[in-house]
Amino acid sequence: MDQAQSICGDPDAGAITAPMQLPLRMELDAVRRILHALHLNGRACLDIGFRHQHVCQALRQTGGYWTSVSAADSREQAGLALALGAETVVPLGANGTLPFEDKQFDVLVLALGSLRGDSEADVALIRECHRVLKAPGYLILTVEFVRPFALADLFYHRRQVTGTGGRYSETQLFELLKPGFDWLGMRPFCRFWVQMVRQWADQKGLSSSSETRLALYYWIAKQCDRLLFFSGGYVVTSYGRRKGWRVRQSISSGDRTVMPGAVLQQRRS
Repeated sequence: MDQAQSICGDPDAGAITAPMQLPLRMELDAVRRILHALHLNGRACLDIGFRHQHVCQALRQTGGYWTSVSAADSREQAGLALALGAETVVPLGANGTLPFEDKQFDVLVLALGSLRGDSEADVALIRECHRVLKAPGYLILTVEFVRPFALADLFYHRRQVTGTGGRYSETQLFELLKPGFDWLGMRPFCRFWVQMVRQWADQKGLSSSSETRLALYYWIAKQCDRLLFFSGGYVVTSYGRRKGWRVRQSISSGDRTVMPGAVLQQRRS
């Protein structure tokens, strides 16, 4: 695979060729920082759910041997395959299963929107990620972050940005990952002003291909957010290391139920 592929868009590839706006670039930057720390040379890597060819190509430039799983419609999937090389793009399996044998990959990246907020479906997807990862392998995922009393959320009545899937708090993320992964930390991004522009653009139905002013608004918002470096983000990229899958169950003792304790250890970066 040629990792020096051009990142220019194909005019016939559809929406995936549109320029990346700031929130997507922030997601990519958060993922790449983690990938660079993992030293991917020679490792087998899988990305799931990215619909933008520039993101997939940028991931390939971090090293390793990449395969993409696409859940997009056939036209977008064809465009992505054309940009990356047909052998690197495969469709999502039936019922959301991953079309790979056990323990095939060292690193797996889930795009924002891959987790839907349906507890049963999300646990099933995490279990599938665990199945196709080697031991120890690494899972990197991005989700909308639940922050109590977050001002941007309150301003938009906790409205969720279209296509971003489920929203998770810090505790919920830990509970989702703990059966099969040691949680290593998270990288928050999209602080107040960027989130406000993000919500406004989504509410107005603006897109990167139809609203050129959006990039300028995001640039201004990013400069304003430099003064809020101490505040949390509204989107978070989390990562963990694969361990044996263990379903935690309550243990009955006499007439009372004892829940096994869990120590939450984080390394914020």
